[in-house]
Amino acid sequence: MRYIKDYTTSLEGRRVLLRIDINEPVDERGYPQDTFRIAKALQTINFLRQAGAKIILLAHLGDPQKKGRDGLSLRLIVEKLAQIGAFDIKFIADDIAKVNPDISYEIPDGGVICLENLRFDAREEENSLEFAKILAQFGDLYVSDAFSVMHRKHSSVDAITEILPSFGGLILAQELSALDYILTNPNKPAIAIIGGAKIETKLPVIRALESSFDYILVGGKIANEYIDEYKIAQSKKSILPVDFVGDERYDIGPKTRDLFASHIAKASTIIWNGPMGWFEQKPYDEGTRAIAQAIAKNEASYSVIGGGETIDEVHNLHQESKIDFISTGGGAMLEYIAKQGQLPGIKALANNNLDI
Repeated sequence: MRYIKDYTTSLEGRRVLLRIDINEPVDERGYPQDTFRIAKALQTINFLRQAGAKIILLAHLGDPQKKGRDGLSLRLIVEKLAQIGAFDIKFIADDIAKVNPDISYEIPDGGVICLENLRFDAREEENSLEFAKILAQFGDLYVSDAFSVMHRKHSSVDAITEILPSFGGLILAQELSALDYILTNPNKPAIAIIGGAKIETKLPVIRALESSFDYILVGGKIANEYIDEYKIAQSKKSILPVDFVGDERYDIGPKTRDLFASHIAKASTIIWNGPMGWFEQKPYDEGTRAIAQAIAKNEASYSVIGGGETIDEVHNLHQESKIDFISTGGGAMLEYIAKQGQLPGIKALANNNLDI
């Protein structure tokens, strides 16, 4: 894969389509409730600004095809991005297909514009080549820096690489470096902690992780679903909760917290994705907090976490400095590890060798 940081020809005056991840939780107006991904996106943006490129930002927010457009415009997130970055961004509010691509030539060198939510057009999630061609009219080359959607076959992730010379961004390079370290030779014992919901997507990941990790600690709603379906762990490597808080099983119990913490304390490599319970509602946040504290306490380990709720808890406990790498991706992080890096967006970039 080619990375834009290694590109040796001048980028001055080049129109660069930059796919970023600013998919933050928002309120009903669309105002961001967190800035983790927004702040991360600035790294590659500033790199391109300093190189004198004309930057056209591509991003999505939420799931407007299922939930409607209300509160899912990128306008307020872009305002926050500009505020944190301390530079101007021109927001183009029209649907992308209605925007004259010649506007990209009018951007000053080092200037930035942002197009509206990619997912306002249903063709984005269909991996439509037609929609990718519309996007490609705005740029001379494409930079992919949204790791969290690398497991999606979408137009702005996959199809566009068939049209434009394509490169990975600075954040993508950091993500893959951190995860490849775990993939290639994780120090043992290696522990994976999997929580949250959606057992239909996470159970295959758990089974894949069993081949390279010593233990998989399972919590959250998927632990409940796992127990309801199978009663007991299907592998000696999968460790299920031994107790819960309340009859509804809204959180792992104190015995489970101690059990999980004992495994975490011995681990040399740790990955964590997903809360251990209904952490938004006290007192069911105690299991998730206990896991975050146990990971932070084991400073000798190499730890990687991902997923919005997981990151939120680490932020709330002010334990960021104790974690080796915080991924912008949740599902993408797990799939990258489980599928040995073979994600659609990664393969698309690796197969691109078009010249500028």
